[in-house]
Amino acid sequence: MVGDRVLYYAAQLSHAQRFARARQAEGIQAYVVPDPTPQRTRTARINPLTGKPYNKPQTGRQAAKRKA
Repeated sequence: MVGDRVLYYAAQLSHAQRFARARQAEGIQAYVVPDPTPQRTRTARINPLTGKPYNKPQTGRQAAKRKA
């Protein structure tokens, strides 16, 4: 809390925005402060048996098609 303002800081920006909107609905001044730190780049995980990177997981419609 800074002065009469409530500041929200969260790893997931959408969660912080939801909390701020809830406080604003209660009549409390609430603001979201986005995280300024850059995200780390992830290194590929290497399969020890093949020496190659693991396959990316299937998501969305592609995964549903393969299961059907």
